[in-house]
Amino acid sequence: MQQKLTENLTSRTFIGLLLAQFTATFNDQAIHMVAVFYAADMLVRYVQIKSIDDKAVVSIVTACFIAPFLLFSSYAGPLGDRFSKRSVIVFWKVAEVAMMALAFLGLSLPHFVAVDSPSLPALASWSAGLVIATVFLMGMHSTFFVPAKLGAMPEILHPSVLSRGNGMLEGTSFTAQILGTSAGGIMYSLLKGEIVDGKLHPGREWMIGALLTGLALLGTITAFLMRPMAAAAPDRPVSWNWWKPLQANLGILWRSKPLMLSVTGIAFCVFMTLFLRQTLLYQGELTKELRTARAAEARLLDKPDQEPVSSLDRFLARVLPDWLEKAAQESELRVALLFVLVGLGVGVGSIVAGYLSGHRIELGLVPVGAATIILCTFIPGIIKHAPVMFVISLFGIGCGAGFYLVPLYTLLQHRAPKDSKGNVVSASNFLNVVGGIISVAIFFAMTFAFERLVDAPVGNHEAIFKDKVLLDEYIGALEKQRQIPHLLFMSTSVMTLGALIVLVSRLPDFYLRTAIWVRARGHNPLRTIGIEHMPTNGPVLLLTNADLFPAALDLVAAVDRYPRVIFVESNGAQRTWLQRWAQHAGMISLTPIAGSPDWGHARQIGTETLQQGKMVGLTVNQPACAADIAGLIDAWRTAAPLATVLPVFCTSASGPHGRNPPGAGTSDPLVIIGPPIAPQATLPAVLAAIDSLGRAPVQ
Repeated sequence: MQQKLTENLTSRTFIGLLLAQFTATFNDQAIHMVAVFYAADMLVRYVQIKSIDDKAVVSIVTACFIAPFLLFSSYAGPLGDRFSKRSVIVFWKVAEVAMMALAFLGLSLPHFVAVDSPSLPALASWSAGLVIATVFLMGMHSTFFVPAKLGAMPEILHPSVLSRGNGMLEGTSFTAQILGTSAGGIMYSLLKGEIVDGKLHPGREWMIGALLTGLALLGTITAFLMRPMAAAAPDRPVSWNWWKPLQANLGILWRSKPLMLSVTGIAFCVFMTLFLRQTLLYQGELTKELRTARAAEARLLDKPDQEPVSSLDRFLARVLPDWLEKAAQESELRVALLFVLVGLGVGVGSIVAGYLSGHRIELGLVPVGAATIILCTFIPGIIKHAPVMFVISLFGIGCGAGFYLVPLYTLLQHRAPKDSKGNVVSASNFLNVVGGIISVAIFFAMTFAFERLVDAPVGNHEAIFKDKVLLDEYIGALEKQRQIPHLLFMSTSVMTLGALIVLVSRLPDFYLRTAIWVRARGHNPLRTIGIEHMPTNGPVLLLTNADLFPAALDLVAAVDRYPRVIFVESNGAQRTWLQRWAQHAGMISLTPIAGSPDWGHARQIGTETLQQGKMVGLTVNQPACAADIAGLIDAWRTAAPLATVLPVFCTSASGPHGRNPPGAGTSDPLVIIGPPIAPQATLPAVLAAIDSLGRAPVQ
């Protein structure tokens, strides 16, 4: 059943998808938060397993979430394309109910026996294990659910609203992360039990499991709002060989520069996000341990309850409402609120990025997002006692991530082959897992090294809390250890800066695209029509009427591969800073003077670019140098006979060649890419093909 693509964001199928992914993301984040705090309390503070500390708990839970992506991504793609994506989504929403029921069982186990029962430590260990297992299962849920969700977007929405739809999808997804993260922290801080003198007094943690199970059931119902969708490739065989389908999926990415760009960029963002997530959790567990040590000191010295241990604690205690007064004293809530700030920033940034992208993929937002992340991770690294700046920085990190991710996700969805979108997304998930595993390894190695650097305490021995001298030494060591999160933030800033430098050095058009976006005051109204005619890899020759610098910029901004534009100017306008940037990025400007020596240089550059499998754009509507233009085209066809030749019409060109075609209904600039033309077509035939694009009605 072929579903018509909708040009608005109010269709029943799109709303059903939003609601289904919202509840899944909420449960995913909530159980992730609860698992970290619950496992740390049960395994580290109650059972006191010697080989496990807070750092290990953070790494184990994070690894359990990302491991399924590594194990199952190669199967998720083929299954998502062979079966209806709606069916895949509904199946995993039903499975989510069972997963939350397992978490409910795990959180209930310690309540089955009395407080003084000798079997309680064993039950507590099993309880923590079941909750961590739920995190693993939810990771498997996401492995199959996310490719179906993202792959369904271009099957639901028209390309003209795909960027805005992605902005809304990412925005609501991160809103769910905000609510799920905060709810997980708040619920656990309010419902958790207590560990007093080595004895566990269970709270009402089971209520968390009951609530998440009910929400999973509600999300399953909303998934049925989606209308039936046809399978993209119902005859595709599914291989159970783990490596073979993954190798084929990675091959699809490797052959397409736009796809490779998008998936590697997304993988780095996943790396950075997980690194920061572990940093905030580590910071929270350090604060909890310091609070516990100071409480023990107060009991030994018969002092009143201690004040909040940091300026951030005091700041949050002032701004939180009274009904959160108890929870405000718990590190779980503080960490949850910090995640909320990041998630809120991503939600806002994603929605704004979707709006600023207009009717196309705005890759110029990627460097803007990366630069924002660099700045906002650098500030917490150097400022230690400024809670307001810390809060603003976390929100800024989220906004930067939203600007960074929306264009890359849209590029991934739009340029993936129609019958392999699930495969491409699953391959992207695999690379995300690689980034996540590297993140866990680097985080563990860095924290280990920094702990040795600041002489952090090793272990949490019961004797420490009974001896004043040992306790004072322990508190002093913990105070030194609190420097480590600042070092981790600084490390994140340095790593992101390095990634941005590599990106710009390999793709100089990125900062040119950003400059074009700035020139348009943050919202370029340009529309691209016919992008599907452009191959994602291999040499391409764009023959265009772009004879003005603004038209050449429109050509660069309209496509998702960088064209080495050689444009013949209609006038000798004064050079601007943007023109100098464009020249540095590889754009060549020629004057319409026949026989000029610059034409020979342009021929050489164009030949080398096409032979490297890249793209060249050339202005062809200059009668004064028609012979030179025809010579360039013939030379390039000879040097790269397999190059795809595409006519391109830009409405921002000069004279009668720059106009909106019939049916456009707007004065906004357009770039219209026509179907390939015959390699042997003469220059008059090329000009006729370009002119016909400007005369054909816009659908």
